[in-house]
Order: sequence, then structure tokens, then C-alpha cells
Amino acid sequence: MKQYIFIAFFALIAIFFTLGVSAADLPDGFQLFFNKASQSQSNGIDLALVELIDSAEESVSAAFYSIGRVVIADALIDAAHRLGFENVRIVTDANYRHLSACRRIEDAGLFIIDETCDGWSGNSFHMHHKFCVVDGQKVWTGSYNITDSGTIYNNNHAVLIDCIPLAEAYLVEFNQMWGAEWGPPGDCAFSRNKNTVVDHFYICNDIPVEVYFSPTNNTFPLTAYDAIMNRMDDTVESINFSMFTFTQMNLAGKLVQRYNSGICVQGVMDEFQGKGQYSVYNYLVDNDIDVILNKDVIPHGNLLHHKFAVFDFNLSSASVVTGSYNWTLAAQNHNDENTLFIHDQSIAYEFYKEFHRNYYGYDPGANDPVIELRLNQTVFYPGSVFVCTASLTNPSHTSVSFYEYVILDIGEGFGADRYFFWPSWSANLDSQYIVMGANSRINQNILQFVAPADMPPIGPLTIWGGMVDATGNLLGDIDFVTFEFR
Repeated sequence: MKQYIFIAFFALIAIFFTLGVSAADLPDGFQLFFNKASQSQSNGIDLALVELIDSAEESVSAAFYSIGRVVIADALIDAAHRLGFENVRIVTDANYRHLSACRRIEDAGLFIIDETCDGWSGNSFHMHHKFCVVDGQKVWTGSYNITDSGTIYNNNHAVLIDCIPLAEAYLVEFNQMWGAEWGPPGDCAFSRNKNTVVDHFYICNDIPVEVYFSPTNNTFPLTAYDAIMNRMDDTVESINFSMFTFTQMNLAGKLVQRYNSGICVQGVMDEFQGKGQYSVYNYLVDNDIDVILNKDVIPHGNLLHHKFAVFDFNLSSASVVTGSYNWTLAAQNHNDENTLFIHDQSIAYEFYKEFHRNYYGYDPGANDPVIELRLNQTVFYPGSVFVCTASLTNPSHTSVSFYEYVILDIGEGFGADRYFFWPSWSANLDSQYIVMGANSRINQNILQFVAPADMPPIGPLTIWGGMVDATGNLLGDIDFVTFEFR
């Protein structure tokens, strides 16, 4: 029986998830919306944007790739009547000026411009933004196209941030496209005709954020591509991404590099885009990256339209990157895009839960037992004390029993992968049977020793921990820690 349990557990060793912070614990001034495509009806992401537009007291500046949701179009029209037509400005993509809701807005007398107004061809690049600034104070952005399909059928998200400095940065981008700071459009600028004129780093209600606009006619001081690559390099434990279009080979190569260094990398991509000629999906699979297509998940929406990645969701240093930016060369070099990093664990965990739902088809269980592995430090030097502890938590109101497996993977530095099993730390399969009462916690000392002064550099090594029931089903999560001796 134990052999069967181990096989079931080890087959799932690439699955890493843990419980986190609920949406109610988000920082002040931050709201998140995930539409959870149902194939039937909206669950409110469109109405959240309507509420934002209805709250405007001075101005609305909206840049949306496609405008097709009538309820949002009507909210923009109502805002124009309430605030004055010169104070409601709208930018869209030339290819979608024909949508009925967009034409409804124009027929009402509002100005709408697209990327062709500065002389560029609409077929060579796209105004791909999905953001809205209200009263120079609140910013809405994310993957959400304001269409019926974007609202109901495609998996999308949006983030709303009440932060004047960030709103001002987005207004600089909008005003360059519009060609004026208010009123009718002026000398508009799109794509590489724009300048980089905003800082990248802001503090919004004590939360660090970064914003990048693409493309511009200069790259000072960083591009969105640079920022994403840098964040991948800084990752300590995990990268989880949900991406509609992923063709940027350098970003894919960085994921493979980080995976080979011991980082957990998981991804889910849209099937239609993932099977495209230039998609990196096959490259990632060929390099053992744990990535799937959304059509392999039940249930799923029509398109997986997200553009986000979560870094180190299980750490206090967690962050998420979101915005309109697909991981493509076109997003960096041609299309008008925005890329937003939010450095906050509670927000990152909400995005991780959405990733989990995209990847597994369900949310992380709020009542499942949890294992958390911790090291006394992340890099160990000769002569220092190496300590690894585990904390088991049963948040359920009923007792639970399981087999706990802790495995040390000493990696390829010793030739073929070799594994040792706690509590005996032998090369043979071993586990510990545990019964936990309701709402209980157990703290364990998994491993402790003093690294000898003459120890050569070794690593990376990884300790995995997980729990399975008597029939081999995974309970709660699998956790891991990666380290090396230098």
C-alpha cells in the first residue's frame, strides 16, 4: 500500500500550492476582478467597470483595444452627459471601430481615436491597451477587453488601484496617444512615436508598484521586457504564469534556465495561441517545463486571455506582473501596451489562486491540510548550522489522517538524481503516519546539522514535502525548498 501511495505522490511532485491570504485582506486601494468564464453569463467584471465610470466626478480617459459591451458603452455616454463631452476621452484599435458598441459611442457624439491618427498603418501594429483612468486618481487595467466574449466566455482579469501617482503615469501615456491633456484630440502619438516620460517605480498605499509602457522611441531606463527578465532572475522559489500569447523565445529561455536552477515553473496557455507556429509551448514542453493548454482543463472558458505571472507566491517577497502585455516581440516593439508589477503577497496570492483554477480547474482548498517547509537561511556557508523545519496545519473543523512524505533530492551534481526519505533519511521509501485533530498545528524539525568548514560547493538541492491519504490521493499541497552550499 505504501508503495502505491508513494507512486501517486511522486507523480504529483510537480504540483505546488499552499493556502494564502483571502481577497478581504487586500491592501487599501486595491481591488481585483476575475471573471471566471462560465460560458453562460457575466459574473460582474463588466459591472465593476461600469461602477467605476459611474463614480467619475471630473474625467474618464479610456484606452481599450476593443469596445463591444453595451452596458459599458452606455456608462461612457452617461459620463459624457454628466461631466461634459470634452472630459470623456476614448482610444481604441482601428480594427475594432466597427463594433456596434463603439459606433454607439460615436453616434452619441463622443470623440474616439485609434492608432491611425498619427499616420501609422493600423495593420502594422495595434493599440492593445485595456486601461481606464478616472478623475486622475483611479486606474483600471488588466487583460479584460470590454466585449461580450471578453466578459462572458474568455478568462480575464482586471485590477483597480486608487493611487494618484500611478494614475498620473497612465495619464501621461494616454495624453501622448490623445495628443492633448484634455478636450478634443490633438497631435496624437502611438507606438514608437511615443516618449518614455514617466518613472517606473511608485508607492501606492505602502505597496510598491512598477509600470512600463511599450513601445517608445527610447528605452530609458528599462523596458517591460527587461523588467520581466529581471524579476525572473530574482525569483527564489516559483513562477506561475497564465498567458494568452507567448512567442518571446528569450523569456521562454529564461524560464527554462530558472527551472534548471531549481525554481518551480508552471504555466497554462491558451490552446489556440499555444498551437500557433511561433508559440513557445512545444519548446517549453521539450525542456520539461510543466505547462499545459487551457483546453486540457475542465472546466475552462473559450480563450484563456490572461497575461499575468506570479513570482514566489508563497513568500513575503511575492509579486505579480499584469497588464495588456502578451509575452511577444510585438508587445515590446510595436503594440501600445502597459505592464504593471505589484509587489504584495496578498495580491500575488489572489492571482496565484486564479492560476490554480486555470491549471487545475478548481481553487486551492481552503480546508485542506497544509505543509510548509522552512530553512534557517537560503544559502548556507561552511561551518553554519543547517536547519529545515516543517509546519503542518489542519484548518478543518474535523480531524484528518495522512502519510507525510519528505524527500531530499540531491540533484544532478552527484550524477543521476538520488533521493533520500525522512524520517530515517534512507534511500528507501519512508514516511510518517500522522493523525491531526481539528484546527490543529504540528511543528517538526526535519533536518539539522553543522556544515563542515571543508565542504565543497554543492547544489542546488531540494527538499520536498507532501501528504497523501491511505488511497494515494494528495491532501492539501506539496511544498519545497531549494538551497545550495557555497
